Amino acid sequence: MKFKSFISKVAVVFAALMFLFSTSYAQEHKHCKKEEPNAKYVFLFIGDGMGFAHIALTEAYKSEVKGKIGSEPLLFTQFPVMGMATTYSASNNITCSSAAATALASGIKTFNGAVGVYPDSIPVYQISYKLKDLGYKIGLMTTVTIDHATPACFYAHNTKRSDYFNIAMELPESGFDFFGGGGFGGAKAKDIENPEKQIYDKVAKYGYTVAYGVDDYKAKKGSADKMILFQADKSRKDKILPYACGRSANDLSLKQVVESAIDFLYTPDGKGFFMMCEGGKIDYAAHNNDAANTIMETIDMDEAIAVAYDFYKKHPDETLIVVTADHETGGLTLGREKGYKMYLNEIEKVVKESKQSDITLDNYMTKDVRDTLSKKARIGWTTRSHTGIAVPVFAVGSHSSLFAGRQNNTDIPKNIMKAMGATAPYTDHYYKRKAIFDKDTPINSNDIVFLGNSLTEGGKWADYFADVNEKLAKKGGAIRNRGIVGDTFGGIDARLDQILPGQPKTIFFLTGANDVSHDLSADSIANGIINVVKRIKRESPKTKIYLQSLLPINESFKRYRLLTGKTAMFSEINAKLKEMAKEEKVTFIELYPLFLTNGPEDLKLPASEQVLNPNITRDGLHLTQDGYKIWAEAIRKYVK
Repeated sequence: MKFKSFISKVAVVFAALMFLFSTSYAQEHKHCKKEEPNAKYVFLFIGDGMGFAHIALTEAYKSEVKGKIGSEPLLFTQFPVMGMATTYSASNNITCSSAAATALASGIKTFNGAVGVYPDSIPVYQISYKLKDLGYKIGLMTTVTIDHATPACFYAHNTKRSDYFNIAMELPESGFDFFGGGGFGGAKAKDIENPEKQIYDKVAKYGYTVAYGVDDYKAKKGSADKMILFQADKSRKDKILPYACGRSANDLSLKQVVESAIDFLYTPDGKGFFMMCEGGKIDYAAHNNDAANTIMETIDMDEAIAVAYDFYKKHPDETLIVVTADHETGGLTLGREKGYKMYLNEIEKVVKESKQSDITLDNYMTKDVRDTLSKKARIGWTTRSHTGIAVPVFAVGSHSSLFAGRQNNTDIPKNIMKAMGATAPYTDHYYKRKAIFDKDTPINSNDIVFLGNSLTEGGKWADYFADVNEKLAKKGGAIRNRGIVGDTFGGIDARLDQILPGQPKTIFFLTGANDVSHDLSADSIANGIINVVKRIKRESPKTKIYLQSLLPINESFKRYRLLTGKTAMFSEINAKLKEMAKEEKVTFIELYPLFLTNGPEDLKLPASEQVLNPNITRDGLHLTQDGYKIWAEAIRKYVK
């Protein structure tokens, strides 16, 4: 027993020593792990209609060409990270291209047929715009027309993907740096007068240089701020690029477009770039149940990916390449009828013949019944449309692990932003509400505007002052709520162009809480708010401005971590705003004392103990309707 006791004690001591050693080692080395750099250069390749079976067929074909049974890998299938993405839309289990591309461009599900809009038709804020606003260069390219569904969803907003003219007219407004591939389908619009002239005039107006072919691009790139690269043959500039097997030496390829885009967008000391590159004719071929062109277009996109991969090898720590699809087309299967045989040599024969005779991969299916080749090769198709199966995701480079495993297609743009360490200046809600304001009746000189953040957005101002609203309506005015959840003084300044041209009668202005959460100083916040006031005075001099104090907060709810320990700042900012408002001759409304637990009596307490009355807040920051009643009564004499 003594021996067992001794062994037990030794074991305890040994375990304790090991724990101390491991803890010490972990502490010593916890900062030694190298942080993975953010992606600076991002390529998103979208094989339109490309499912797992399309890839498997292509790799089996490549093996057949080498005279063996097996699977000869494409470059992108050898990337170290692999996942799968679901593709359903907001309206259908089987998505269309535009709904899927909207998800890939914005992280938002929408209805089939929609381009870059929410299900309620409000424009989304795509990652291409977010990254452009952050200083990245943007390139969009495709083998089909540049106003087709997939590329369009990265710059346009339309409820009808077939509205090619208006989609094309939106392209130059994006300000993106590089477009390339097939031209403008909208240039052929039948119900528009001179559609081609209208589109190209607008392209020129917005400062784009159009190059026709690679040689023309090289000649013009030095003097171009923004570039569009189309076919060298101007008579074919507004068509899709030819199928890979039917391409002539003068025809543009996706590979060449990607090479040109890198050349145009890359600068060693630049912020970086984001490119969306679409292999659009994989889908065209699969819609036709065209096995040969499905294979050759997949190989063609792989060759374009190889260009990006060469760039990645030169910048391995800063580059991310993601390859995926918007959906699967055709319900393709490797195998048909009874047995375990496939005869891919039949496809190889057709490809060879297309290069040696008048039979081409553009017309071979018109000479035989549609399914002849697939039957001979033992390839099956279930539909000439899309299917609802998940699609592949492959990735290599910086933070590529984000794309492993099962994901939704809406996760892909979000994870690209994470990989880049990129945070949009404002929230998606901000941009959606701003877009709603854009569609709303313009503000006029008879309007009273409530301007601010979530506190303002949450108020039913037209109801609180229904009598005033009725009087305004007789003059064509109204009480207008222009609050946005999460907004800051910078965000408000960025959207004053929606308000000030109308020269509103009155503006009630309150903001600041979100700026506090962003770790700005009291001086910076107060100055930022007053600068907005100064701009209103300058651009809308007849507008009566009421600057309202910040309301107190209550940290005991523990809902807003970024406001922890900052209670006293709200009183400090208000003191600065009060003095500044006096200097600017602007009415300052002291709301703050009215919302303290014991009202103005609590002003005798230290600022850190002056808190929002818990009976009129649901979370320590936002107000209940009882809280809004207090606010409405406090400003009632000013609302007229």
